[in-house]
Amino acid sequence: MDRAVGTRAPQRGAAGRLAARRVVARRVVARRVVAGAATLTLTGATLLGGAGAASAATTVGSYTVTASAPAVEVGDTVSVTVAATGVSDLFAYELTVGFDPEVLEYVDGSGTTDIPGFHEATLGPDGSSVVLTQTRLGTSPAAEGDLTLATLDFVAVGAGDGGVTAERATLVDAATQATEVTGLGTAPITVTAVAVEPTDPPTDDPGTGGPGTDEPGTGEPTDDATLVDSDGGSDPWSTGGTGSGSLASTGATVGLAAGAAFLALLVGVGLVLAARRHRARQSEGDAA
Repeated sequence: MDRAVGTRAPQRGAAGRLAARRVVARRVVARRVVAGAATLTLTGATLLGGAGAASAATTVGSYTVTASAPAVEVGDTVSVTVAATGVSDLFAYELTVGFDPEVLEYVDGSGTTDIPGFHEATLGPDGSSVVLTQTRLGTSPAAEGDLTLATLDFVAVGAGDGGVTAERATLVDAATQATEVTGLGTAPITVTAVAVEPTDPPTDDPGTGGPGTDEPGTGEPTDDATLVDSDGGSDPWSTGGTGSGSLASTGATVGLAAGAAFLALLVGVGLVLAARRHRARQSEGDAA
């Protein structure tokens, strides 16, 4: 009896381990929502391979990869959309989009899709790709029709050709059958440097000066400067200075008048003195 038990015990142990592995594999495949968090069936589909071969795999009519602008400048933001037409039986997928990090920089948190469910977009370890994962939840039906698989935003950080490529995708149907797709398409993007307006080099030329300008004048004195009256005429009596206008003209006129009055005063004094001398001589003649 002990021998029989001893021989049957290892068989039950091996069978138990095999059964446990099958249970784990089935749980990985069937698991979609655990503790309220969405999970993908990608891992289960990869483990079981063709387990869902009884159902038709996900099919897609065509893929397109487009950019919101084919040419941008450094500092601009550009959106890239990966779309699929004629989709049938798509329950989950993982999409990898590559780009040149020397030209474009992924805007963290911008990755989205129009398919309801759970999705997450993360930057790849090499910094040159974005991986977007999406799954329907619970008992939701698989997605069908024309779908936007991903919309990603990038900031232009350097001049060059910054094409964005949908490199590969893993598509999973409702029966967890996985289909691998590569080379979905590329959106060409050309990034140019921001144009800088040229500036004139500094010069040592002091300029000609003049009213209404910030340039310094030549500062050269002249010997034939002419005063200008308020009515626009010139003062021919002025031979120096740089004054102009009615004030300069009035000052010149007052100076001329004062000079003439002083000259008239001298002439008058001279006449008075001459008359006195003449009378003194006549008096001396009469006395003799």
